[in-house]
Amino acid sequence: MHEWQLMAQVVKMVEDTLHQAPCSKPSIVRLKVSTRSHVFEHDEATLQSVFAAAAQGTVAEQATLEILPVPVRARCLLCGTSCEMHELLQCCPGCGSANLDAESVPEVVLHEVVVEE
Repeated sequence: MHEWQLMAQVVKMVEDTLHQAPCSKPSIVRLKVSTRSHVFEHDEATLQSVFAAAAQGTVAEQATLEILPVPVRARCLLCGTSCEMHELLQCCPGCGSANLDAESVPEVVLHEVVVEE
């Protein structure tokens, strides 16, 4: 289960981030996720459940997971049209080709941890 490993890593990053402020409790964990990521193969409720299970017994136990989709820039290898990819499988808006060369970006980034004061 790849999403379990991903959420366990996210929880670890949250713990590492809050190590300097041990009394802080995160209320929201925001991830920026590339629209080409496999993460979008899962519905949000499943990801929330996996995050909650991975966070159980940690400082992130009561936090809510928010996922911010990040479009990826791409160029069509047939006609040269540039576009933003808003989904995993997308065709060129210029010619309809599926032969797009997408920029290389991180799949998942811990964007923000909102803490309760």
